[in-house]
Amino acid sequence: MHFLVSWDIKSVLEYNKLNTQLKSCLKGYSWVRPMKNVYVVKVDSVDDRTAIRQSLISIAKSNPKMINILISPVMDGGSYSGWLPLQLWDKIKKRTKQE
Repeated sequence: MHFLVSWDIKSVLEYNKLNTQLKSCLKGYSWVRPMKNVYVVKVDSVDDRTAIRQSLISIAKSNPKMINILISPVMDGGSYSGWLPLQLWDKIKKRTKQE
């Protein structure tokens, strides 16, 4: 299982601090960042996604005019397509393949 999360931080001055806080919500999970602030996160359950979502939203609520977040539903399998550096496709597959 996996999901996609992306965020946009509007404050240049606060970017590093807020980005570090948001990334800390993914600690302990296997993830890959194929593009700036786009993450494919491997989870074991919908509850994992819910916990990560709650942490991310908490940070966004504390900084309501500086952060936008988009979180996909949990997905099983599937395959992404697009145009990325070759080495990223293996990293994405590692997080999205069904076991």
